[in-house]
Amino acid sequence: MVTINICILVVLLGKFNSVYSTTFNIRDYGAVGDGQTDDTNAIVKAIAKCMEGGGVLYIPTGQFVVRSSLNFKTNYRFTISGDGWSSVLLWEFDDHLLVILSQDGSELPQLTIRDFAITSSAVAKSLEKFAIYTEDLVQSHIEHIIINSNDTKNFPVSSGIAMMGVADTNTIRDVIMWNIKGTGIQIGYGSEIRILGGRIVGAGTRFDQSIGIHCTGNNGGVHVENTDIIGLATGMLMDNSSGVGSNREIFISHATIDSNGRGLVIRDNSYVSIIGIWAASSTIDQVFVDENTTAVLSISGGTIFNGGVYECPKLYSWCNGLTVLSGTFILNGVEVRNNNGRGIWIPNKSVTQYQIIACRIFANGQGVNVTGSSFMITNNVCNSNKLPNTISGTESSIVLNNLGC
Repeated sequence: MVTINICILVVLLGKFNSVYSTTFNIRDYGAVGDGQTDDTNAIVKAIAKCMEGGGVLYIPTGQFVVRSSLNFKTNYRFTISGDGWSSVLLWEFDDHLLVILSQDGSELPQLTIRDFAITSSAVAKSLEKFAIYTEDLVQSHIEHIIINSNDTKNFPVSSGIAMMGVADTNTIRDVIMWNIKGTGIQIGYGSEIRILGGRIVGAGTRFDQSIGIHCTGNNGGVHVENTDIIGLATGMLMDNSSGVGSNREIFISHATIDSNGRGLVIRDNSYVSIIGIWAASSTIDQVFVDENTTAVLSISGGTIFNGGVYECPKLYSWCNGLTVLSGTFILNGVEVRNNNGRGIWIPNKSVTQYQIIACRIFANGQGVNVTGSSFMITNNVCNSNKLPNTISGTESSIVLNNLGC
């Protein structure tokens, strides 16, 4: 009886050992992770096995040198996961690092990319090259990633995460990008993109080509919550640069848009809703709506301040709080203060039906300089601004119950 039981146990153990694993540890395919050995081929082998049927590509603790693009092309679900920021991919070439595409050009659903670091090293990168480049990614998560550089002067990060083509029902959570020279996050068309927490920090020049978050057209339900966007040429940009139409609805909640060339820029017909704005210390405008749009901007609560604190070479057109050249807006319960230029500047008569309600507008170069038609400016406090306010177009508008405005 004992002999029979032992034989059964051996057979069972054999069966358990033959179970197909869906976790592919890159060390098992020859990756060393010592920060010097070229681990590219070993990682490519692990990816090839993972792409056969899906699973988890596992990046353990170590510094893994990568010298050509890591291509993921499949129709299966898969995960790329590390041990946290002790799992490092050293990005040592001038092209996209992780390239994620579907096998047949269809949408690629339900992926997870999480818990590792990408460090730019060895060579400078072209601005359009991304650490993580995806096409037609839907219903997926990218979370707990840091994208940085081990030599910010010579090898800054070019760009962070691209969701090209269709970008629908994706979440980017608690991702940190440091010393970005290109674009932090680029968003294609679709809906329901959530950027939650994290930081996108540029090189701090404010006059290069860098963009924190770029909505390139025809995306609705983009949510940016509690995210820092700091030290870029443009903090957040909405436009139709992809040629697929205007973005639709953009929601920004308690994000920090700070120390950029321009903070928030709208160049399409988006509806943009901001709760608890913090737009500060940018050189040209904290919030800017360009010409030839039908954009609708709604800002409730928060602060727009410190325009031009670093430099203000064009005092009469730069260093402003809110500048609107077309479309319409509602500004409700916002502090607009300490902007070296104008606090609120509406120079074009085409801006109509806007409302400035219950705001505190103080210590600006000029508090309010506005025109337009059918607007309402009520219950505001304007004090300690250097130049008197200028309000024209009041024939069809309401301006009342203001203190000092």
